[in-house]
Amino acid sequence: MHQPPLGKLEKYGYGIGALGEGMAFNLVASFFMIYCTDTLGISAWFMAIMFFFARIWDAVNDPIVGVLSENIKTKWGKHRPWVIIGAITNAIVMVCMFLPGLSRLASPLLMVTVLFVLCDMTYTIIDVPYYAYAASFTDMKERDQISVLPRLFGGVATIGIPVLTLPLVNRLGNGSGVQGYFRWALVVSAIFVACALVTTLTMKKRELGTREKPFSFRDALHTLRTNDQLLIIETVFVLAFTAITMTTSVALYYFKYVWHNPGAYGLFTLTAGAGMAIALLSYSFLVKKFSRRAIFIAALSTPIAGYLTMFVISMFTKNVNFMLPAVIFTVGGFGFLGIFSSIFMVDVVDYGEWKQGYRSENIVFSLLTFMGKFSNAIASLITMGTLFFAGYISTKEDLLGSAEAAMQIPWQPPAVSLALNILMFAVPPVILLIALTLYLKKYKLHGGYMEEIQGALEAKRNPEGQNVAIEA
Repeated sequence: MHQPPLGKLEKYGYGIGALGEGMAFNLVASFFMIYCTDTLGISAWFMAIMFFFARIWDAVNDPIVGVLSENIKTKWGKHRPWVIIGAITNAIVMVCMFLPGLSRLASPLLMVTVLFVLCDMTYTIIDVPYYAYAASFTDMKERDQISVLPRLFGGVATIGIPVLTLPLVNRLGNGSGVQGYFRWALVVSAIFVACALVTTLTMKKRELGTREKPFSFRDALHTLRTNDQLLIIETVFVLAFTAITMTTSVALYYFKYVWHNPGAYGLFTLTAGAGMAIALLSYSFLVKKFSRRAIFIAALSTPIAGYLTMFVISMFTKNVNFMLPAVIFTVGGFGFLGIFSSIFMVDVVDYGEWKQGYRSENIVFSLLTFMGKFSNAIASLITMGTLFFAGYISTKEDLLGSAEAAMQIPWQPPAVSLALNILMFAVPPVILLIALTLYLKKYKLHGGYMEEIQGALEAKRNPEGQNVAIEA
């Protein structure tokens, strides 16, 4: 059957799913670490090791979800059922991660580990099929549209969670960080499920040709291993996302313990969100003027200069207002990376079909989820490991972000301040430079080569000029 054009209801209904998903992801990614170290009193070293090895499990978990979603056939397709199932299960686990009695359990470290692993697994259930949906579109303009909107809605979540969390934790908890985090997690989980429901009801069953033979886990590993461009771009994005995640995870510690002004974190993240929004909104205009390759190179290059500028400013003043233009410049580049992570994965799916003879978007897109989570693991390991060796002191029950907290910030050794400066301004640009070098030397899915691949696929699917995509 002919594939129907992308309508506004489907487009925006699909995009809004990223709002709830992004809120849930950012709450855990940005605040669970400091919740454990500064509210539950858990060692920074334990958190570093736990985060890292939990992500290693994702190396197995994510492709498993990709295989299941490719193989399980339902009348609703291979995307929609997983979106709502993943949202509900992930929301339940996320609330449990912030249960008030967690620190009083006999084995709180074990429970924190189990819940964190479960959170990763259930998040994969929704994230892989959700973003793989973009690969179901044959029209390149529609692919760009359906890829950009989730990043716009996700950008709202990326801005909103860092800005709102600390004030609302204090307000909802009446001075208790434990109670505040739990109640805020309940609110976020409700929004998450509601957004996923909207997406599930507005998505259509869109599927391109797939293999008749079911995928096995061995097939999935073969698919990933033999797609050389997938492995290259995956490494590029893992490095880039590590730099981004390191900045977001270190920033709260930095403003709290170096500037002794945790309230500056909200303005920093709000400005960062503005920079990301500018990038997302300008993409449609820029892609008409410049190639994707040129924009992507700029997206990796400009943050390098931005980090150095922020460092120079921080040497002369502790007024966050002077840093804000550099923040917009830095995070503006990051805003494009979110869009390209989806677009490049679709290109890699096409390349895999052209090279391997079969299409496997859910398996390929399982690595998109893995990239985000594994980069978070690397960033957490570097951050928490460095703070541990610098002598970081964990504390219990902290009124984060309140006026009282600003006056009662726990003492930390001088080495912690030095470590935070290095983690905030020196490590991310080095990582980005490595990512840029790898992309320039090894990635080749652009220009005439990519056009040749897409032309061959179109001829294969449609030898008589008819669209063979399936829609129910």
